[in-house]
Amino acid sequence: VSEVYPVPTRWSPVAVGVAAAILASWPALCLQADPGETSCVSAECHAKLREAKHVHAPVAVGRCSACHTSDPKGTPYAAGPDHRFKLVETDAKLCFDCHPKIGGKAYVHEPIKKRMCVICHDPHRADAPFLLRVASVGQLCFQCHKDTMRTEKVVHGPVSIGQCTSCHDPHESDYPHRLRAMGPQSCFVCHKEKEVEFAGGTTVHKPITEDCGKCHDPHDSPHPFRLRNAPPDLCFGCHEDKAKHIASVAVRHGAIQTERSCLNCHNPHVSGYPKLLLDVPMNLCLKCHDQELDTPFGRIRNMKGYLAANTQRHGPIREGDCSACHNPHGENNWRMLKLYFPPQFYAPYDLKNYALCFNCHQKTLALDAQTTSLTGFRNGSKSLHFAHVNKEVKGRTCRACHDLHATNYPKMITAEAPFGEWKLPIEYEKSESG
Repeated sequence: VSEVYPVPTRWSPVAVGVAAAILASWPALCLQADPGETSCVSAECHAKLREAKHVHAPVAVGRCSACHTSDPKGTPYAAGPDHRFKLVETDAKLCFDCHPKIGGKAYVHEPIKKRMCVICHDPHRADAPFLLRVASVGQLCFQCHKDTMRTEKVVHGPVSIGQCTSCHDPHESDYPHRLRAMGPQSCFVCHKEKEVEFAGGTTVHKPITEDCGKCHDPHDSPHPFRLRNAPPDLCFGCHEDKAKHIASVAVRHGAIQTERSCLNCHNPHVSGYPKLLLDVPMNLCLKCHDQELDTPFGRIRNMKGYLAANTQRHGPIREGDCSACHNPHGENNWRMLKLYFPPQFYAPYDLKNYALCFNCHQKTLALDAQTTSLTGFRNGSKSLHFAHVNKEVKGRTCRACHDLHATNYPKMITAEAPFGEWKLPIEYEKSESG
């Protein structure tokens, strides 16, 4: 047999052991020639039956009677009218006399169901491994399955070279599509690094625990990483609430509208941070807001540089939580603020105009003209908060005197307030009377 089946020089000990076990399990009938049997392979008859890289074991040892038996009613062959034979068995039972029986699992390949092993395997000899009828697994599969799974720009490696059996069992499986494993485990067979990465995350994207195929096409795709759609449309397929919100707001986060979209902020697999963020929120924001940015709603300052230059920081900034005030996806308010805040310098006083500030700060600080307790910004008992904001035309908004992010002065007070082109110095000093 070894003369017909050359043993590869690089077989591992495990492979050699498996091969030996398989050969040992075959009945002697299949592997031993009968001294009294005349070989069917001769110059006169079936001369080329052994002329291939791979020869079926019974053929290799001239044991044709393992599969064929004489039959007066059988099909006549060129050797003469008395040269009539039939198979010992009429279906796959013949193969199972030597090979382990298959077909009992939940998902069985159609040729196995029909007990027609010879649709894929030549029963005598072949140049392809496993006695396949064609040169490669892919060519064999595509004789029945349409070759439409590798036409897009990005093709899965095994698919590109026709190695369908890397993922699918050609005979039977306990899993749909005869996959060799179920869900992510099917991918982890090759993507070991992802298995390690995913095990180390504290926040895991739900599809990771269920089925990578929810986001990735296992065969081919026009999108990078064989994504089933490009972000954000891929994400919106599940996150419908975010799709509706972003479509309805007037001010959308620029990050969502770039090429990477949601992936600018979120890891699609696992993360050590909530919401699958790539970093803690403020660090993540400052990766883009480290320069001046032009937007349809005005220029945004270099926030990273500004924070570095100003030591007194607003509470949410100290906590590293930009989303306390801003919706990171988008809002109907200026600067994606979660609640209304006047974008202009002057605005008449109305509690609704300061909804964002009063979400944390006391609403009473500007309601009374005279007080000694509602606000510390006083001239004696005269409330200077009240005096500044309660003007019909030129009521000062909070940002007239306070910086909403950072400053070098107490109470988030700015060094100067704009008055047209003039920068009015505030020169704030705290007195005993307020």
